[in-house]
Amino acid sequence: MKSKHFFWGILFISVGILWILKSLGVISFSWCVFAKLWPLIFIWIGIKLIPISDNWKIFLNTTVLLIGITALLIISNSKCYDSKWERTHYCFKEFTICDESDTLACYPNGNIIEYEDYENAYLNLSASAGKLTFASGEHLIAIREKESPRSKIIMNSTVDEDNNIKIKADIEPFKKKISKKDSYKYKILLNSSPVWNIALELNTTAGQINLSEFKIRELEIESNASALDLKLGSLYSDVNLKIESNASSVKLTIPYNMKCLLTKEDSTLSSFSVKGLKKQDKNQYVSTGEEETAGVINITIEANVSSVEIKRY
Repeated sequence: MKSKHFFWGILFISVGILWILKSLGVISFSWCVFAKLWPLIFIWIGIKLIPISDNWKIFLNTTVLLIGITALLIISNSKCYDSKWERTHYCFKEFTICDESDTLACYPNGNIIEYEDYENAYLNLSASAGKLTFASGEHLIAIREKESPRSKIIMNSTVDEDNNIKIKADIEPFKKKISKKDSYKYKILLNSSPVWNIALELNTTAGQINLSEFKIRELEIESNASALDLKLGSLYSDVNLKIESNASSVKLTIPYNMKCLLTKEDSTLSSFSVKGLKKQDKNQYVSTGEEETAGVINITIEANVSSVEIKRY
């Protein structure tokens, strides 16, 4: 009997048995562990090259095969779920959106909160590696992913005694390295009834942030290596906008019927293009116009290695 024939026969039989037991739920393991066991190939090649009898080779090959099967079962129950393969193809099915508690509203699908006549809504949204667009919707907030779910979307909220709701939302693709072929697109749907206070933390993100249909009181944006196109409206009379831009491109459009006060904080290696505002001193700009009756927008911008363009409509 040739040792290689015996070895391959035992290998195929073992894989078949493991597959059947996994399908029946008798044992649990992940096929991605095979990527961790590739050094066994060198061991089998070494056994083949050793000048010993076929019986010894059969014994050694069988021993290595048993060790590999044991490692398969052990690693699957401990480390495999931390691997990139598991994050991109498995964890979405098993991921728990949030832990339930007395004060935490938990959303099983992770991306919708219903509207319940809230006067003020506070949104803290963090997003990485994607394209965001904003639009109005019937829910208080809904986050939609354009493609089949390939991202981890976590959202929870608390409501205080004055019926103000605070929302924490995180969007993160399972796949950390984004290729040119990948396109993670998300639509953020907000209800236009409450007064919104929004904080956005955007990393390597492109955003069409059109908030002209919403009552915005506070808007704070931290943009890192991102490209943002931001548009504000005049539905709230006193708007405070703060932008921190790092290695990003920011385009800001504001309405003519809102008086605008712009403060440019210390900036490093950045370019500013301001249209429709009059420069008062080195870091202060102000709009002038008789039609500015709807309210005031106070803008503070800190830009580092960034491009900032401001215009009016």
